[in-house]
Order: sequence, then structure tokens, then C-alpha cells
Amino acid sequence: MAHGVPTMEQLESLKSALVNKPPYCSGTLRLPTEEYVLYFGKDKIGHRLDFTDVDDNILDKLAEACDVATFGVNQQDVLDESYRKAGKLDSKFFSPKFNFDGSGLRDIIRNDLLEGTKAEQNIRAELYKLNVYGPGSFFKSHKDTPRSETMFGSLVLIYPTVHEGGALTLRDCDKEWSFDSAQAVKDTNDPEIGYVIFYSDVEHEVTEVISGYRVTITYNLYFEPSTAAMKHTSLSIHGNRLSQVFQSLLSDPNFLPKGGHLGFGLHRQYALKKDSRSLNYIYDNLKGSDATLLNVFRALGLSPKFYLLYDDDDEEGSVVVCPQLADLEDDHVEGTIAYHLREWYGGKVIKRATESDYESDFRDDPVLGRHKKAVDMKVYWVTELTKVTEVKNGYLAYGNESSIEYTYGYGCLVVSVGPYGDRKKSIRRKKKRST
Repeated sequence: MAHGVPTMEQLESLKSALVNKPPYCSGTLRLPTEEYVLYFGKDKIGHRLDFTDVDDNILDKLAEACDVATFGVNQQDVLDESYRKAGKLDSKFFSPKFNFDGSGLRDIIRNDLLEGTKAEQNIRAELYKLNVYGPGSFFKSHKDTPRSETMFGSLVLIYPTVHEGGALTLRDCDKEWSFDSAQAVKDTNDPEIGYVIFYSDVEHEVTEVISGYRVTITYNLYFEPSTAAMKHTSLSIHGNRLSQVFQSLLSDPNFLPKGGHLGFGLHRQYALKKDSRSLNYIYDNLKGSDATLLNVFRALGLSPKFYLLYDDDDEEGSVVVCPQLADLEDDHVEGTIAYHLREWYGGKVIKRATESDYESDFRDDPVLGRHKKAVDMKVYWVTELTKVTEVKNGYLAYGNESSIEYTYGYGCLVVSVGPYGDRKKSIRRKKKRST
């Protein structure tokens, strides 16, 4: 092992301490009797549906009042009943008596889904739409479209109707879970409403309804800025484990003795503001294990930075991390995209440490030899970049002929660790003296 290079075992211990909580929570709730009532109607004709004593005629009227449900693709609503077959009502055509603020669901979200300081943020639930899934209805696997950068998830309420099928299947990070709402509401002695809460970027599908009507209302969930000063939050169980492992590494004189940079690919998806180059708002919107990382590093006195990493496979040494969103649509790029991002968007050219770097010294890297003067920092990756944070940018490239090219940015956190004995010290690239 080269002097000062972290071992694979050290980085693996840090990676294994990163535990992802399930990206959802589910169950049933017993509500006050009046909160099982739903009002709906169009064209000045209103109806009242009480789910504690369902009138099948009124339930049929609800299904008939629905429009054919569409789904979002590339910020457009698409109608395709081979992909989604269901009915829907927009929020202006129905009014539930359900009271989110008094339901206890806000506490469930904070305790069972969110981590660290996220659990203290104000949460707003915005009524979105009603869906009716009758016999033969389904919705194939998809992800929800975030309505803003502060939207972090969805709340789906399933009314207690007699139905079969229509289970909600969720998938994330090669794992799968299922919530069978038909069975869940059937197993209760008194009427209870089913609920599922999940992050916006979790893949999910509604399996085919065999019989009956599956009636749901969906709320979009948003983080809201707090008007009061935030109190200090202790780390979660997962955060404590990560903190202990990281502290152990920082106490090891053989772990990055001269300091260095650690990179973490993010696991959750975030909406980016097209009208804002700055990415500072992302820190307040991190979710799950991404938020845990941020909380742990800050608790240890470190300052992790959120970047978009751009990697051009056609250019050696052209890996750049940018602290802002690169709006390349109107840019004329001459030369490499790496140079352009560095020159105009504050990008830093990095050396992505690979397994071979744990066996050879950075200065002897044969590929980097031609580029090392342009490299701003070397990053050891603890967790890999994921496509869930992918951002696609098109730009006009000029060479012998102009052409439209594309580059992809991936969200990541990079934390700088100072030398042994002064871990909180910032790392700066040393400039060579001219000879």
C-alpha cells in the first residue's frame, strides 16, 4: 500500500456503516367517525360518501365521476391505459374530512421515515388527487414527479372498502416491499384507513385490482422552513454507528495521515432549480442516508460539500465536480467540457481514485501524468455514484465541426479531512514553485 493511501478495508468499514432505512412506512389508522366522510361532485351535483358504512350506489357514482388517469413523462401528462388504468379526480372536485394535522401521521413520518435534523423540520401535506382503481385497474412501475425542490415524498391514504388486489409494491436499491391495503383494512375490527408514506424517488406500482374498488387520496409532502430556531438533534441509531466508525478512522494515524478527500454518491433523488445556479438549497432537502451523512460530518466539525460530478468518458482526466448547476444549453464549448466547467462554473478537476490507487502512489499514475498539473483534488470514493441523481446537459461543442454533445452530472457529497492531529483543518492543494 502506498504511504497515506486509505486501504480498501478502511473504506469498506465506512461504507458498511451506512445503513439505509426502508424508504417508506405503512400501516392503518383509526380516525374519528366524521373523518371517514368524503364529499365529491362535478357540475354542481354533490355526493356524500361515508366509508364506515359504504353505499355501493354512491361508490359507483364516485367511479363514474372520475376522469381517466394520466401519468407524467418528461413533465407532460400522458394517457396510456396499457401502462396505467385507473380513474382520478383533481382536488377541486372532492373534499375529504380527513385532518392530516390531527391524525398523528406527521409524527409517524418524523419517527419512521426521516433522519436527524430532517425529523425536526416543518412538514406540510398538500392534497393532490383522488384515484379509484376498479376491477382490472393497475399502474405499472414508475416514480413520482417532484412538484418542487422542497417536495420529499407522498402520502397515500386507502379508504376501507372491500376489494381484492391493488397491493402497492415499492422498489429501491435492489430491494422490494409490498403493502396489501385490501388485507390491511380487512383485518381490522372497526373501520380503519390504510396509509403508505414514501420518498418521491422510490419506484412503485399498483398491482391489478381483482374485485371491488380501491379508493385512495394522495397528498404531496413538503419540507417547510421553520420560524423558530432549530434545537440540536441527537444522531439516529444509524447515524451513531456511522459516527463511531468514522471517528475510529480519524483517530488512526495511518488513515489519510496528510489529509484527503472522501466522496459519497447519493442514494436519493432531488429536484434541481433550473433558475438557480447555486446548489446550497440541497443541504436542507437531503433525505434518508444522504441526510445522515451530512449530519454525521457536521457533528464531527467537518464541512461536506454537495457537488454535481461530470465525467466525460471520451476525455482522459476530464472528471469535474461543480458546486453549481451548469446551464450549458446556450453555451458554446470550445475545447474540453472539463475546461469549460472549470473556467465558467467553478468546477474542480478531480482524480477519481480506483482500486489500483490503493496499490500505487498518486504521483506515479501513468494516465494522470499528462493531466496532474490540472488536477485540483484526488477523491477516494466510499459509495459509488448512482443514476437516481443523474442530470443531463446538452451543449454546442465546437471543433472541426460543431455538434450537439451531452454530459451527465451526478449528485455527490465530498468531505475534506485534515491531516492526523488536525482533522478539521481544511485541505488546500499545494502549488508548486516555478523553477
